[in-house]
Amino acid sequence: MKKFLFLSTLFVSIALLSACKKDDDNKTTYGTLALEFDNVVGDKDLNLVESTSSDFKYKNGLDQDFNVSLLGYYITQIKLEGPNGETFGDPVATGANAADVKGIYQILEGDVNSQVVNLSNVPSGKYNKVTFTLGIPAEIVQEGATGGVLDPAEGAWLWNWDAGYIGMAFEGRSPASPVAETQWNPENSVQIHIGGWKDIQDNPNMVNNVKTITLDFGTTVNVGEKYSPSAHLKMDLLEVIAGHHATADFSVTNQVHTPAGGHDFAENLHGAFVVDHVHQ
Repeated sequence: MKKFLFLSTLFVSIALLSACKKDDDNKTTYGTLALEFDNVVGDKDLNLVESTSSDFKYKNGLDQDFNVSLLGYYITQIKLEGPNGETFGDPVATGANAADVKGIYQILEGDVNSQVVNLSNVPSGKYNKVTFTLGIPAEIVQEGATGGVLDPAEGAWLWNWDAGYIGMAFEGRSPASPVAETQWNPENSVQIHIGGWKDIQDNPNMVNNVKTITLDFGTTVNVGEKYSPSAHLKMDLLEVIAGHHATADFSVTNQVHTPAGGHDFAENLHGAFVVDHVHQ
């Protein structure tokens, strides 16, 4: 009888240990992945100058000289996908306080720290694709609940509750621009603001310029406890202002401050972002 009880206990212990080991084997682990945003103008690195600078390093699609004094954009709703069905969605939340805002990033050329988005709690696995939203979708923001990078008092780019946020802003100067100096803008100013988060039927100026962009890494990257890969993304301003859908003539198109005015440039955004390389 004692022998039977001993064997029974032994078998139960082995079974429990096997079950625990199986649970440990199936336990989900997590890692991180970084997205690094690098802004360029064609084959040249993008460097900011003072708003009154006459140093014109770049040419647009019509061979017009220009420079850049401000460049930035919002991204949110970041998703990762893998070849074997792996998925990850960066949590998004908004609120009146900065601490409530999650998963919304303002990438600014003048702020190096803003150009790296670190995704945490990514389930371990292989990933080969990233999708993100450029601009701020109306459905993720409650009116009045705008903290952190969405707070106009902190410099957020909000037009109003019909037009929404400026998803991408480019400012600079060009000798081709006939704009006169004002208390707000220097002479020869160029400002192209791409925004708008909803289509309003009775108002043709209000269009939805929020875009979803999907990029292939060109390879698979391993995310896990021992792996912290990064993807280097390039954004080409020249593709925005001289892309397939619209080419800016700074002698005519130099002050874009409405959703409708930026619509064709918003259509260029899909071609402006590429994955340059990844680090495993």
